[in-house]
Amino acid sequence: MITNLLFIITGLIGLLTALLIFRNYKSNRMMNLYMILLIIIISLRFFIGGLIYFNSDRTFSFNYLKYVNLSSVVIPLCYLYFKNLVNNKKKICVKDLTHFVFPIFLYLAIIIVESLSLLSMKLVFIIYPIFCSFTIIYFILCFKVLKNNIWINKVEINVRQKQNQLINSWATYLFIALFLLFIRLLVSIFLEIYNNSYVRGFSYLWISAIVWLLVLFRILISPEILYGYDVLNKKINENRGSSLILKNVWKTSIDVKLSNNHHIILKEKIEKNLLVYIQKIEKQSFRYEIFRNPKLTLPDFANKLKIPKSHLSYLFKYHSTLSFSEYKKVIRIHDAIKHIELDYLKSNTLDSLSKKVGFTSYNPFFTSFKEISGVSPIEYYKTIQVAFDE
Repeated sequence: MITNLLFIITGLIGLLTALLIFRNYKSNRMMNLYMILLIIIISLRFFIGGLIYFNSDRTFSFNYLKYVNLSSVVIPLCYLYFKNLVNNKKKICVKDLTHFVFPIFLYLAIIIVESLSLLSMKLVFIIYPIFCSFTIIYFILCFKVLKNNIWINKVEINVRQKQNQLINSWATYLFIALFLLFIRLLVSIFLEIYNNSYVRGFSYLWISAIVWLLVLFRILISPEILYGYDVLNKKINENRGSSLILKNVWKTSIDVKLSNNHHIILKEKIEKNLLVYIQKIEKQSFRYEIFRNPKLTLPDFANKLKIPKSHLSYLFKYHSTLSFSEYKKVIRIHDAIKHIELDYLKSNTLDSLSKKVGFTSYNPFFTSFKEISGVSPIEYYKTIQVAFDE
């Protein structure tokens, strides 16, 4: 009875989580329809399985066993979730539906064989090894998607690093949890075949319920996973009241030993006014106008700030995690995001926006935008439109 209550609670929490995610998934970088379907199918299996103990109707139990066979569609769902997480896609692609051909075929084959009372140990030894191979193949595919696109994805620009760390942490947590679920399933099938009992994969199912609860609790206690947020946009809003807007860009101390005599002399002069210099730079930067000049150089910026060129050059060399060239890109992308949020693209093109904020052409603008924000300009615009609609 305790196990059945655990299943019912797991199912109810899962269905509630799916509902909460569905309300915001279009603007949530971490979620897509495949994850919602994955949560619903697994949670329904637990919920209905838990109700069996309290329901003596044999038809109910029989229909549940049919549903259990169909729930194998969660295997390709896991892969499609990770694949679409990487590509930041929200809609179901028709091409993706081909991944469900085998589990549906397997489901229909088992139903036909069972209805004709043809299921024998010989067929079991054919069907379930194929199913296990199918499961292993898809987990290898999941591993490759994460390894090639998330786990080795290193970005130098700090604004993007937090977003990568968040996606990396969540994807790793979910992958490990799903791996444990399917290891439990494969062990269960092996034991049931070995003991010559009815093969359903029900052995030690309570372990899966606990693992799935841990996944659901991770989602529910993490607003950035449940509701999602754009790290760059959040960073801009969080730091507007701060004395240093781009805190992660600046270093207040030098972590290298200076050998150049000129730099040693500059160090003594600059460190006295370091915070004043940084505040001047940021104040001028977030007025944006000077960075809208595509030919802006470091000496031009120094003249505007009324700071010696050598001081500004030293500051970007030793007290910044970005070069001046990278810094220009970050400020211009901030500028572009402000324009997008003010609905600039409603009556203007992306090419026009790229030139408006200081890029010479659309291609470097597109590359920089995706590198810094994690999404393309048009994807960001769509996210903003969804937020407006809500």
